[in-house]
Amino acid sequence: MLAPTLTALCRRSKASWGYPAELLARWADDLRIAPADIEHDAVLVCCRPSGPILGFSRVALRDDHSQLCDLWVEPGAMGMGVGRALWDAAVEVARALPFDQLHLDADPNAEPFYERMGARRIGEVDSEVVNGRRLPRMAFDLRS
Repeated sequence: MLAPTLTALCRRSKASWGYPAELLARWADDLRIAPADIEHDAVLVCCRPSGPILGFSRVALRDDHSQLCDLWVEPGAMGMGVGRALWDAAVEVARALPFDQLHLDADPNAEPFYERMGARRIGEVDSEVVNGRRLPRMAFDLRS
């Protein structure tokens, strides 16, 4: 099953930011990829030939925009271009959808990465798990 493998990768990647175990445990449900996510959304996987998965991204269609729901890289593969490759693939998928923007809610630690990719902050959203925590809401223009 792919969903448990992707879920484990999400959790390892999130842990690489140095969050405490208690906080990671509170995020466990938020860091879960369900089989329905894989069935309904575009899931893009990066791996070496006959090797382990190095990362994945997931793009979904929302009412008025495309949404980057996930982009996770195996900690040992960070800095090797995996994130950029997954971003580029996600953008190509989103460009095939009927909207002009790709939106995402970023972990604050990942905001600089998304800015380097060309996304810009358009606001903030409340964390669904941690009271008082605000996450950058970002957008990338697909038609420019």
